[in-house]
Amino acid sequence: MPEPTVEVVDEEVIEEEPESDAETDVVDQQILRTPRKSIGLRPQNEIIEVETVDSVSDRAKEIIDGSKERAKTEVKVPLPKTSTKPKVETSATPPPKPRPRRSRTSSFQPANRAKRLDRSRHMEYKYEMRSLLVDLDIAEEHRSNLLGTIWARGERQTASEAKQFISEKCEQGVLTNEQESTLKSVVDRYTVRR
Repeated sequence: MPEPTVEVVDEEVIEEEPESDAETDVVDQQILRTPRKSIGLRPQNEIIEVETVDSVSDRAKEIIDGSKERAKTEVKVPLPKTSTKPKVETSATPPPKPRPRRSRTSSFQPANRAKRLDRSRHMEYKYEMRSLLVDLDIAEEHRSNLLGTIWARGERQTASEAKQFISEKCEQGVLTNEQESTLKSVVDRYTVRR
């Protein structure tokens, strides 16, 4: 059999096609870390100092020159005279302030103990009195006055003051004797010594 012949072809170096400019810029920036353009202030070619120096008046120049000369001269400050007594070292922290003294006698004066309406039963009182005032057929314009004033006098002053208010309303003709006795019995049920 005849031997096959092999043709030798000149090997050429195959170059890759260059990538587009945008892609190479991205590669350069991301991989090669080339510095990016600054977005800050850019230097200007014009010199502004020359314009400002010309616009300064002669009087201003004199003042500026005078202050520069005063700054150059040294000012000698006299040292304070030292005393012959040795100084006693003090601690860096200031001494604590003295606490104000409390008086030994208390200014608190407890209220006199008396028979008053029980504060803890205020809601119960209001509920019961409202229904009672309706049942006793007391005129509607007097109901809220009786409800609030009886409680206020009985709680803040004494239960006898609340009963006295009920008697006054009976004398004025707002209440009958039967209604008066019923309201006084309610006040008695809610009275405690405090």
